Amino acid sequence: MKFLITLSTILIISFSSYGQIEKEHVLHFAAGAVTSSATYLYVYNKTKDRKKAKIYSIGSALVVGLGKELYDEIKYKGYDNKDLLATVLGGITLTYTIDIFNWKK
Repeated sequence: MKFLITLSTILIISFSSYGQIEKEHVLHFAAGAVTSSATYLYVYNKTKDRKKAKIYSIGSALVVGLGKELYDEIKYKGYDNKDLLATVLGGITLTYTIDIFNWKK
């Protein structure tokens, strides 16, 4: 678990150091990563089913990202597909990272 936290911290810091990536996209990536990793660990600990944990964790990142973008659209008239994509990519990245390290031979 400490390794996953360290890895995710390094990824987030490395993304924030690039000038080409907007800070908002880094925050969306981090939100998707945190949401999906928490969901993956919860679902896997309850069901011991890796496939179900992957589906739920990526789905949770999608729901969180979509919810945030719908909120932005209602409040600021500013729905952005790139923000949604960054959130989902953060979810996919951490989901598969956890799944790789969780796989027992």
